[in-house]
Amino acid sequence: MKNYILFLIIGLLVVNTSCDSWLEETQFDKINSSTLYESEEGLEIGLNGLYGLSRRFFRFNDSDARGAYWFYCATDLAMVRTWNEAEMYRSNMRANAMPVEMWNRPYQMIDRASAIIDAAPGISMQTETRERIVSEARVIRAWAYLRLISTYDNILLDSIPTTPDNAFDEVEYKPASQKDVYAFIDRDLDYAIKHLQYKVDPGIIGLGLARQLRAESAMWQEDYTMAAAQADAIITGGHHKLVGISEIFGNNVNHSESLMAWQFDEVSGGSHTLAGGDGHVLGACFQARFYEITIPGDPVAPIIEEANYGGNAYGWTYPNGYLRSLYDKDKDKRLQFYFYPDTLYGNNPASAYYEKKLPGDPPYSTQLRQYTWSLMKYRDLSKPAKRALSYKPFIAYRLADTYILGAEAHWRKGNTEKALEYLNAIRLRAGLEEATTIDLQAIMDEYARELCFEGKRWFFLKRIGKLVEQVNKYHRFGSTTSSIQGTTMKDYMVRWPIPQAQIDAMGTFPQNPQY
Repeated sequence: MKNYILFLIIGLLVVNTSCDSWLEETQFDKINSSTLYESEEGLEIGLNGLYGLSRRFFRFNDSDARGAYWFYCATDLAMVRTWNEAEMYRSNMRANAMPVEMWNRPYQMIDRASAIIDAAPGISMQTETRERIVSEARVIRAWAYLRLISTYDNILLDSIPTTPDNAFDEVEYKPASQKDVYAFIDRDLDYAIKHLQYKVDPGIIGLGLARQLRAESAMWQEDYTMAAAQADAIITGGHHKLVGISEIFGNNVNHSESLMAWQFDEVSGGSHTLAGGDGHVLGACFQARFYEITIPGDPVAPIIEEANYGGNAYGWTYPNGYLRSLYDKDKDKRLQFYFYPDTLYGNNPASAYYEKKLPGDPPYSTQLRQYTWSLMKYRDLSKPAKRALSYKPFIAYRLADTYILGAEAHWRKGNTEKALEYLNAIRLRAGLEEATTIDLQAIMDEYARELCFEGKRWFFLKRIGKLVEQVNKYHRFGSTTSSIQGTTMKDYMVRWPIPQAQIDAMGTFPQNPQY
């Protein structure tokens, strides 16, 4: 696999971001591939390229929507409408069909992070600068490994960066023990925790993210004492605070609740190799095309593509009835701020229903692409209405994740009082009464209500051993109101197949069972 990574290195070297902000353009005519890992300026450029690669892995747009998107919609909370459902535990979940970037890109991130980490000790610079650069690279490397092991279970552990000198060395590829992988992850994160600060610029890795990932690693290892300690440290650290329910996914997501938000900027963007990135289509994926609704007797559509209703949409995946049943429809404020309203009003001046409630009761169409209960978390009020692509930053981790993880960790430790304190912090913000008891079901339900469609529930359910059960009970797919049906997930599907091309290239690495 190293020779494969080598061919991608050159593309990762060319970036145009500065060390102060990776959305600022800077000239780098004195830095090239031969000097990238030989100077402080070169390392900063290499680190910014690593950020760009990582951002590309965790977001999705039209060019590779089938990768990261899969984890948003393959859970118990989703109703999948289009071709994506064929991959949800059905015909296309095969080693030669699943998105290969979920394996390849983390290893590219690991390889380039390792190059920075290895080069930094030999470069003259201030100690604090070196520690920051290495810490950010080590968090990205740990993050990549954490995603790999939680997706595939059996992975390769390799911290030696690819160079022209070693790219074609003969290697015996074999799965690392999970114990060794988690130990590696934890060493990287422990180093970063010692050297990072909570207060960082938007889009830059800080202490909050490092501790959050360390807590997640501990949860996978059932080290609930460590997980609770890391969650406590973030919550009491003084920098990250819960914001009002209306602010979380508002126009500015770079607020105190955000532990990490991927930054995009259209002016400096247009490609994943540029500072502003190439955008994402998160909002479009999870909302219906309200503008396709027709009303008998009205010659024009009552709703036009407009930012408040999400503008141009794909309507690929929607929150399902199970998720809806978990909310208190009379009290829970999240229904107002996380989802589009059921009742729609015309916004087309040419329609008889302009600024009026559409006639009848929802649903307004039997076609799910036209009308379905839709997610509003990624709505972008600033993007052109007729374009699906958005450059609005989106949150990768936020403090609500920490509170719910902390609640579970303390509950598993037997500290019910602290577990309820953390769970109730989320409930009270949502307008609900305090819970007086807590168990695994209560944690699962609050996780669903608060963190739905933020890309982590698949991993959460896998970790607690509930993924197959929940998916088989609640995952749905269909194209019309009369064609919705369930799915069947088999036990071995809790881990992805390793891409067959990589199995062939490595030669000695085994495929995951039953693929």
